[in-house]
Amino acid sequence: MIADSLSYWAYSVGWTTVRRMPERRAYAMFDRLADQFWQRHGPSVKQYERNLRRVLPDARAGEIRATSRQGLRSYARYWCDAFRMPDWPREKILGFPVTGVEHVDDALGRGDRLFFVLPHAGNYDYGAAWIAQRYGSCTTVAERLKPERLFQKFVKFRTEMGLEILGTKTPHLIDTLTQRVNDGVMVGVVGDRDLSRHGIDVDFFGETARFPRGPAVVARRTGATLLTAAMYYTPDSAAAHIFPPIEVARGGDEADDVQTTTQRLAHQVAAGIAQHPGDWHMLQPLWLADLDPDRGPRSRGGG
Repeated sequence: MIADSLSYWAYSVGWTTVRRMPERRAYAMFDRLADQFWQRHGPSVKQYERNLRRVLPDARAGEIRATSRQGLRSYARYWCDAFRMPDWPREKILGFPVTGVEHVDDALGRGDRLFFVLPHAGNYDYGAAWIAQRYGSCTTVAERLKPERLFQKFVKFRTEMGLEILGTKTPHLIDTLTQRVNDGVMVGVVGDRDLSRHGIDVDFFGETARFPRGPAVVARRTGATLLTAAMYYTPDSAAAHIFPPIEVARGGDEADDVQTTTQRLAHQVAAGIAQHPGDWHMLQPLWLADLDPDRGPRSRGGG
């Protein structure tokens, strides 16, 4: 289709151009683009602000608007990073600022397998690349972009950083992730929004939202340590804080255990988002009150 070809062309040209620009100029350009998008105050920005009102229930309208601008700049910074990351040296990837790394090292010291769940926040690609470079492997799941050539371009750059990329439409995805964990491969997924129509209803900032069931299922089946992290930006870099392991329920019926574990996961993801609301990039309907039940969640469109 013409639209798909134009989309691929625009991303390809952007990828080449942004990689060649001086760093300060490139990021300043993305700030300007984010500000223009924010000022138009279109449907995506309005939905983002509805989402932020759940995270910041006591905030006034002006604070919500200011946080949404910060969030759009953060999201634009993620995309500028994405264009430039293929040229980053391994030393920069390994220099990703992470606190709480002892939770990873302690689990590995016990011989545990690991399953990470990250929110749509900060730069989770950077975090996944850090895992792959520091620990030798990481399998992750990505939403499919249109056109397919664009998706394959993202797969290529992420693969070059040491990641294995599975599409969200991979047949028997949970079984595949289970096998990877059993093989000793770290798995990291973005897990604050369900795209499968088979997710788990959870309390998330006081309202019902739907999270994917896969992380709890895989952790229960494999005995893996389940970890999540706050993902955010500092003035100098993307960064992360890894929380203590989530207690995985394994004592009863699988459906009940998965529900319990997913709710625990949702609470910990919420804690990280609450710490850095302006780095959460959720511009889509998430809570059931905002979703069209006949269509389900729409694709994020990237990442």
